[in-house]
Amino acid sequence: MKLPNGFGSVYKLSGNRRRPWIACVTTGWSEDGRQQRYIIGYFGTRAEALAALAEYHKTPIGIQRDVTLGELYEKWYANYYTKAPPEDQEKRFKTAESYRTAWNHLSVLKDMKVREIKTSHLQDVIHTMENEKGLSYSSCHKVKVLAGILMKLALADDIIDTNYANMVKVSKGEKKKAEIFSDLEIKRLWEHVDTVEWVDTILIFIYTGMRIKEMLTLTKFNVDIDEMLITGGVKTDAGRDRIIPIHEDIQPLVRKWYNMPGSHFISRDGKPIRPEYYRQYLYYPTLEKLEIRRLNPHKARHTFSTLLHRAGVDMDTRQKLLGHSDVATTMHYTHPDVETLRRGIAQINILKAK
Repeated sequence: MKLPNGFGSVYKLSGNRRRPWIACVTTGWSEDGRQQRYIIGYFGTRAEALAALAEYHKTPIGIQRDVTLGELYEKWYANYYTKAPPEDQEKRFKTAESYRTAWNHLSVLKDMKVREIKTSHLQDVIHTMENEKGLSYSSCHKVKVLAGILMKLALADDIIDTNYANMVKVSKGEKKKAEIFSDLEIKRLWEHVDTVEWVDTILIFIYTGMRIKEMLTLTKFNVDIDEMLITGGVKTDAGRDRIIPIHEDIQPLVRKWYNMPGSHFISRDGKPIRPEYYRQYLYYPTLEKLEIRRLNPHKARHTFSTLLHRAGVDMDTRQKLLGHSDVATTMHYTHPDVETLRRGIAQINILKAK
């Protein structure tokens, strides 16, 4: 039976093969007139090859049929914010960057064809994050959301017919009390501040409550070394607008970093440090040297908040120092001045090593 023109072709390959029948279609022509074909697959019988060719014409997805998860992600990432209206591009870019972190986990499936990825593959990623890496619900949920976005794109292009990400389960687990650095651990940091590299940066985190990305992107322009104030930040409007007086205990540490080469406040050989690099190669190894628990850098921010609360600093001042966006209404009515913030910071009193 002759197939209609343009429908594709089915033929048998020579030699002793387990699946000798090939089904293919012409997708175009090269500049030199050569036929460009897309191979649908290899089959054991002619009937199977014809059935696959017919199925292809029901949902003609062309070369996208074999797109990998990594290829789909890179396409989405490139288009996500560049195609947004100009006024939304900055916000879109920040959101895309947060998904880049989620992709670090999901990328274990990057070489798999999207059409071959099932719920079990995605669930294994979440299981590893929850049980082997001990990551939070929010981190795992972000990975599920990203997988859902990519699967939805594949669904729209008829690459798949089911969004398997929708069936992935993320365990909320028990809500744990936030861990913080203990007084003894902070005292141990002070004991080694002059002998172990990068200890001083951990203390600066603890005494300012800045997020890791905030601190590592901070330039010297945002550090008033005369008034001992840090201004600005990232993530929220409240965070970007806040002022953090520098506690007297860490002022020598701040001066040291301020006088280092480079435009960034904290740098390595005058060059900015990426948060992931700092976390993996500088922060955790420092804690390990001092035999301090493996508390992530954000625990320093929790510690700062707890120290303010324990010192009796009022709620409005704490909220202003932490730069929480969910207290914008409160801050509309209460505007602590710099001296109020200084007094709040000064109330933090931890026994330093002498």
